[in-house]
Amino acid sequence: MVPRSVVVTGIGVVCSLGADVDELWKGLLAGRSGIGPVTRFDPERFRSRYAAEIDDSRVTFAPGPLRFEIKRMSGFVRYALFAAEQALTDSALTEREGGGVYLGVAMGGLPSIEAGVLQQEREGPRRTSPFLIPSLIPNMAASMIALRHGIEGEQVTVAGACASGCQAVGQAMRAIRSGARTWALAGGAEAVTTPVTYSGFEAMRALSRGADPELTPRPFDRDRDGMIVGEAAAVFVLEEREHAEARGAVIHGELTGFASNSGGEGITGLSADHIRACMTDALTDADTRADAVDCVFAQASGMVQGDAAELAAIRAATAGTERRPAVTSIKGHTGYAFAANGPMNLAAALMALRHQTVPPTLKLDRTEPPFADVDIAREPRERVIRRCLINAFGFGGINASLVVSRA
Repeated sequence: MVPRSVVVTGIGVVCSLGADVDELWKGLLAGRSGIGPVTRFDPERFRSRYAAEIDDSRVTFAPGPLRFEIKRMSGFVRYALFAAEQALTDSALTEREGGGVYLGVAMGGLPSIEAGVLQQEREGPRRTSPFLIPSLIPNMAASMIALRHGIEGEQVTVAGACASGCQAVGQAMRAIRSGARTWALAGGAEAVTTPVTYSGFEAMRALSRGADPELTPRPFDRDRDGMIVGEAAAVFVLEEREHAEARGAVIHGELTGFASNSGGEGITGLSADHIRACMTDALTDADTRADAVDCVFAQASGMVQGDAAELAAIRAATAGTERRPAVTSIKGHTGYAFAANGPMNLAAALMALRHQTVPPTLKLDRTEPPFADVDIAREPRERVIRRCLINAFGFGGINASLVVSRA
């Protein structure tokens, strides 16, 4: 059986740069940073005091099922639902038969867990909300989307650390390719701006200590010193191409390749060899070559070991080719959104394909000498873009890559 073609017909995004994909794109091209002081708690006791927070006043819902419950959900649930409803509106898809929901979530309701524990210790167990557990379990993002919109097909939550969202999109793509689904909502969401996140990552020396939010994080820069916590959700409507064309849908791009593998340096480090293999496998799945990739939307968070491993992998994967891709990272704009990293990269890549422009890697001044030959975009760059490679990697050696092409 010939695999079915999978296209993107709806895009929904919410992040620190704005509440839709157009605002994301404008912020990327303008070189705007969504990083600012932490407002969700007092960060004075931490060395890292910045975050890329979502403006909650922008996250609103029309009357409909579960509206009472939505207000009591953890942030990642509300953001995922908001992005999914944008994607459905953008796609103009009204049918519900043949659909499914595939969402990536890493740490999920961590802020609700921390707040619930503190409230119980302070006020006693009888003061615990009956919504505490439902609000924080990782599957609730996908569940609220399915329940509110009457989607009765397969519902899948992927917990693959920071590769979760990329893996969720890949699993939805495979389901449509195989004929198991006609369409799907797929993406990732994360919102873990809470003290335990900062204490945990500071203990690992993973967070940037930069004193100026306009200068940190610094993906690929030789003076990078860690990541900045970000909040985001990006959800897409994926469809079998013939189904989309039959109903006259606008097609934003085609998902042509996906791969995921296992392998890292210890439990938290990235392995250049395994990243290279993952990217190469995604290109093989897309039946394309490395020299046909025009842009790589990198994981690059500003972490010292991870950024170097990814650049080494990109260089190895494209070695011997006459034409090398431009490489970019959006983390300097949006912060590090964990499970939403891959889907946010996909949203930016779809806009790059539409506008034929590579967005810049913000806050990059100087790369390390060993990577001087890698073409990292520092300014918006107009060029012919036919294919983009999207990377997302997580703790535990979970690696995932997607290939998206012009429709």
